[in-house]
Amino acid sequence: MFTQPRWRQVHAIMREHILAGQYKPGERIPSLIAIIEEFGIANATAQKVMRALRADGLIHTEPGMGSFVTDSDERELPKPE
Repeated sequence: MFTQPRWRQVHAIMREHILAGQYKPGERIPSLIAIIEEFGIANATAQKVMRALRADGLIHTEPGMGSFVTDSDERELPKPE
């Protein structure tokens, strides 16, 4: 049985948290280090998750400040895979 790569699994979880409103628009999401610790993933994997969330339009990153949930009216969500 094939499973999704770990980064896709974490991406799906983070995406669902954002879409369900667990992280609200404008709210800072957990840091890269917090995501690494919470999911037990490598730094490169966590970075891939963050890139995917940015590509989805779900978050934006402000250097030195962190990553924040994008307002829902600014999102252009691709269809889930």
